[in-house]
Amino acid sequence: MVTDGRRLWLVRHGETEGQSSIRYHGSNDVPLSDLGRRQVRDLAPLLAGVRFEHVVHSPLCRAAESAALLLGDLALPRELLRRDDRLREICFGDAEGMTREEIDAAFPAFWSEYEAGARDAFPGGEPRREFAARIAEAAHAIAAEPWQGDVLLVAHRGTVKHTICALLGIEHAPATAFSVELGSLSVLRHDGEQWGLDLLGMRL
Repeated sequence: MVTDGRRLWLVRHGETEGQSSIRYHGSNDVPLSDLGRRQVRDLAPLLAGVRFEHVVHSPLCRAAESAALLLGDLALPRELLRRDDRLREICFGDAEGMTREEIDAAFPAFWSEYEAGARDAFPGGEPRREFAARIAEAAHAIAAEPWQGDVLLVAHRGTVKHTICALLGIEHAPATAFSVELGSLSVLRHDGEQWGLDLLGMRL
């Protein structure tokens, strides 16, 4: 049963060597850059003093390393770390690693169709509806566990956004909703009846 005061702390990993700030890296397993490590570690003061019961992370190395960095900076025991494969980012298929300009050049009709809702996936990629369902399943499963206080979830932009949507009960959020930058923190809180958004996309 969900109890009052439970919080889910959502961290998006930092910048990567694959330039996640400008490139579409989903299933590409690109590591953090030095900048990305600094961005993640800058979040530690915001998390200091929180008694986390679990630290759950995506299987991709940029999220796993981000979780490990925070674990070390917060002096938390390694047994709190838990990998959840459902939290991986959406797969961008044939567009993996490309910039928007490169995608536009390679697939000229794609963006207009995608933004109009006529395409549910990047070329050769995972459909958005399947990705949203995967993240919603993971989010509800994590929320249903018998933890009483705080859980830290470290993952990706799409994972964080769809976790927020799933727990707030939002089915069709626009792509521009819930801006989540690299190395940012968002917080969901349960009041005993429903989840609410306490913080969105904070960076230091």
